[in-house]
Amino acid sequence: MSEGTVIEELSLHFDPVWSWAFVVLVGCGLLAVLLLVPPDRSRLSRRGRMALILLRMTTFLAVVLCMLRPTIVSARKARQHGTVVVLADASESMTVTDGPGERSRWDTMVEALAAARPAARTLVAGGDFDIVMRTFDRDTQVVEPAGNDPFPLGSWTRRGSVDETGIGAAIEDGLRAAAGKQLAGVIVLSDGAQHAYAPRDIPPQTAARKVADVGAPLWSVTFGQQRGGGQARDAAVVNLTASETVYLKNVLEVSGRVRLEGLVGRDVGVVLLAEGRGGVMEEVARTRVRADTESSDHAVRLSWTPTELGERKVTLRVEPQDGEVVIANNELSTFVEVIEGGLKALYLEGALRVEQRFLRRVLAASPDMHIDFEWIDSSRRDRWPVNLSQRLAGDYDVFLIGDLDATALRPEDLRTILTRVGSGAGLGLLGGLHAFEAGGWGSSPLGAAMPFEIDPLSRQPFDGPVRSTLHVEGAVRLVPDRQFGGVSILRLGKTDEETRAAWQAMPPLDGANRLGVLKPTTKTLAASADGSPLLVGRDYGSGRVAAFAADSTWRWAMQGAIDQHRRFWRQFVLWLARQDDAADDRLWLRLAQRRISPGTPLPFDAGLTRPDGTASPGVSLEATLVAPDGTRRPVRLARQGDTFSGAVTDAAEPGDWRLVVQASRPGEPAPQERSARFTVFRQDLELANPRANPLLMRQLAEVTTGGVRLPEELATVFEEIAATPPAIESQEQWSFSPWDTWPMFLLMAGGMATEWLLRKRWGLV
Repeated sequence: MSEGTVIEELSLHFDPVWSWAFVVLVGCGLLAVLLLVPPDRSRLSRRGRMALILLRMTTFLAVVLCMLRPTIVSARKARQHGTVVVLADASESMTVTDGPGERSRWDTMVEALAAARPAARTLVAGGDFDIVMRTFDRDTQVVEPAGNDPFPLGSWTRRGSVDETGIGAAIEDGLRAAAGKQLAGVIVLSDGAQHAYAPRDIPPQTAARKVADVGAPLWSVTFGQQRGGGQARDAAVVNLTASETVYLKNVLEVSGRVRLEGLVGRDVGVVLLAEGRGGVMEEVARTRVRADTESSDHAVRLSWTPTELGERKVTLRVEPQDGEVVIANNELSTFVEVIEGGLKALYLEGALRVEQRFLRRVLAASPDMHIDFEWIDSSRRDRWPVNLSQRLAGDYDVFLIGDLDATALRPEDLRTILTRVGSGAGLGLLGGLHAFEAGGWGSSPLGAAMPFEIDPLSRQPFDGPVRSTLHVEGAVRLVPDRQFGGVSILRLGKTDEETRAAWQAMPPLDGANRLGVLKPTTKTLAASADGSPLLVGRDYGSGRVAAFAADSTWRWAMQGAIDQHRRFWRQFVLWLARQDDAADDRLWLRLAQRRISPGTPLPFDAGLTRPDGTASPGVSLEATLVAPDGTRRPVRLARQGDTFSGAVTDAAEPGDWRLVVQASRPGEPAPQERSARFTVFRQDLELANPRANPLLMRQLAEVTTGGVRLPEELATVFEEIAATPPAIESQEQWSFSPWDTWPMFLLMAGGMATEWLLRKRWGLV
């Protein structure tokens, strides 16, 4: 520590026994004894009497002195050398020109420092203080004084970290710079716009409290307006939503929101870009929005039909406008997976029952299946038959029909479904009050594909009681047929024995439909214990048709057989689509999101599954992260049951990243590989929201004993510091207590002994 003026101090301190009153009382008693019991004058000369009185007085005074217990203290002190930390904001928001005379915030700050320079020089010249200056954006930089100029700031310069402002981190850096010194104060010169990513996003209020904890004041000086004058116009894409997967040649709907500020009366173009061959972004759709107010949000929806397989980047962009300074927020991007065909199903349902909710949920969880759901409300039969021509324009692989009466659909739509089934599509009929012949399906235009014979007498009236003859009541257990039960729909184990054991352990179903008389070409795949058919199937043309008589498989999921429930329905749909014979395992990779900010953790899951959707055993996975510059680094994976999970935690560089997963098993010649891309976006935090924040600057000052100052009042801060007496620090201290030393003991003992010897010699004792 630097040493200032040295001060020598000498002081005397008393610590009387019991109290001062007690010492005075004892002293008066001793004085009374001295006066009332003097030496015998008749036998002593005048000199002898004086000698005895002096000896007694010396002893009495020594006793009183010991009772007072005096201590002599000598201290050597020095004034501490104080350090003033000046923090000047050098981030990009300081270039906004909203100061007096159209000057930038930086130029206004430099002028304020120049005006305060004489006061700062006077402060340093006094010898009791020094000034440490730092500029800051995301990081802090030391500013060395140039000669007698403590603030040698010139023109603003761009550095690699000026796109962030870490006010809190800068204050903590300033505290560390003054560690081991007497902190006289902190001066923060900034616009108060805190924009920083982790780990430099320390709350400024927290850092200011640390300044208060060391007893130092903090002064804040704010530059800029709460509304940046140079940012009156801005067009930004604030949201982007798109499905993660889309089938080849199917329409992908991309929606988003566009924010327009300061563009009243302008028509602004919004374009959708999609990645084509060679990674080139091509415009695929366009629309326009019009700003009617000073600040407005607009929902936009654009579509794109992919014509190539694979992962494709999709970007929603709003065209830059004249006078717009910030263009980094003009676009957002994501990635979609274009898959070949996949499996697309149309599910028609007449009642929103529990079964349909579980069925839709389990099928939607399959990444290679897309389910379109159409609820045809049976309570609104006045609107029947409904028109499904637009729905049926889609290229569906499977049609599922739940608890729905045949009269709900137009005959021409039923004939369209029949044609599709004959051409290779699958048709699945599910149980319910108005399913099968209870709903008149055998007599409908779709009757030729039905697995049962026509029975007009089996109709279930809407307004009548439930016909018990059409249903199997009570608990029903599904038993695979010994001849045809080996179909993939019912496979729950590796062998037939394992499958039968698994079905025996399954919870029973709550009743079922009676399917009636089956057609000769229909095969019973599973039945109840008493032989009633529960699951039947047949071929119609190039397509497959299956009828499942139960509507309570949700009980399987609710009673602990959720995996078997999922597997059954997935295999049911795959069988209808003739995809049950696929032999290759599939490696999959699923990212939690496709767009993150720098440093944000990105969880992901991966696994290798069989064609039936179950996990492939004995597999090991490795993950690698590829940065935009091509560098690669491994990513740790952890097994979570049948899948693997991990998280990307160090993607800080803006751009498109790629996560690669490889799956290998013993004995296989080459591992399978799967990759997925995601983008790390870095918004221009500084200029995207360049408003000054004087409230934050006031909060920083009010936490301490400092205060808020205007730029022209900066010189008064240094004058206040100079007027504050420097702190005093004791460097050396010496003390002496004469009452408890051996000379004092010898004085008292010698006085009493000498007095006694003289009296004895003179014959007084």
